[in-house]
Amino acid sequence: MKENKNIILLLEDDNKIREAFSEHFKLSCKKGILIETRNIKEYLEVFEKEEQYIKCLIMDLNNKEASEEESINLTIEQITTQFNNNRIPIFVHSGNLERFTTLDEKGTIIKKEKSRKSVSEIVSSINLMLESGFLEIFSKNGSLDQKIMEEIHGAFISQFKHDEIEKIIKSIQSEPSEHLIERIRIVFERIAIRSIYHSFLNKNSLNNAFSSVNAIEHYLRRSNIEKYPFFTGDVLECSKKNLYFVATPRCNIANKNYDEILLCRINKISEDQRNGLTSTKIDNNKTGETKGKKQLRMSITDDVTNSHIGERFRFLPPSPQFEGGYVDFKQLITVPKEDLEKFGVVISLVDDFANDVVRKLTGYLLRGGIADTDYNEAMYYLKRDELLAVAAPIKSL
Repeated sequence: MKENKNIILLLEDDNKIREAFSEHFKLSCKKGILIETRNIKEYLEVFEKEEQYIKCLIMDLNNKEASEEESINLTIEQITTQFNNNRIPIFVHSGNLERFTTLDEKGTIIKKEKSRKSVSEIVSSINLMLESGFLEIFSKNGSLDQKIMEEIHGAFISQFKHDEIEKIIKSIQSEPSEHLIERIRIVFERIAIRSIYHSFLNKNSLNNAFSSVNAIEHYLRRSNIEKYPFFTGDVLECSKKNLYFVATPRCNIANKNYDEILLCRINKISEDQRNGLTSTKIDNNKTGETKGKKQLRMSITDDVTNSHIGERFRFLPPSPQFEGGYVDFKQLITVPKEDLEKFGVVISLVDDFANDVVRKLTGYLLRGGIADTDYNEAMYYLKRDELLAVAAPIKSL
């Protein structure tokens, strides 16, 4: 049976601090195994031996095995290596945090200034991640690795029948290029990722307790921000702190076929709206649903009978990454490319959510209607049809 260890690897040269970590782990972190190292050499030896079981790192920047400058640089090099190649939280515990700024605002890099409470705070955070099962998801050989391989087997191979794989390869080869192998790899990787994504969502929407998504799942931080500083579905913030939704079609942005970018203003959630969304008054005695929960549900699912949204707004739910708001289709502006330097990307909507916002925007812009009709005359024709229907059998006699 495969051994299951949750190793927390500590790099710290100060004996008193190591002892403090050891005591706190014994008291409050039952699922973790703390391994202490005093310098980079010891740290590397343990890491090489136990890599598959290491779930978290605690790193002091200066470990005094060489000059201070060299020691800090060596530790930063290791932190950067693990950040780029591993999927585990790294706590940087130091009195020299000002020397380490290259990975600011990265979620798996947690900086903690050394203080009287810092050791207990770090152990508390690690214990939360262990007890919740979070560290078992992303680490090497964790549940995500296993899940992805299961989904590849179940979803990817079901994409093809008979000789379709050969036909796809031949269609790519029909266009001469020195990058054919790379093109083939990219196409099949995208097929795999998309099939896994849709298969996973469908499996989790079969009337079970996990069918609903968390608000944070409606958003992502794009990894191609350098290639596309702005993209359809982005939430942008300008220097005046106003928020905007990018509505220009993807094809135009990807092909650089635009003069200006179409933006929709995002109104922040007002105090009255927030109070309505959080109301605890019961709306339905049978289900126990509160007025606030009903309001929130109708807003997220875009029920146009909701007075907060109607036809003009699309609600964006708050999450830890984004404060949320209402996309206002009546407040549209176009911005030249050069002026977009004043805007920064806050977050991006996932494709299906971005598509839904654009869908509603086009519906709002293309809404139509006819002149008002005399209702009495319209009613006459309805009643006339009823009278004719009743009279028809009598006439046939």
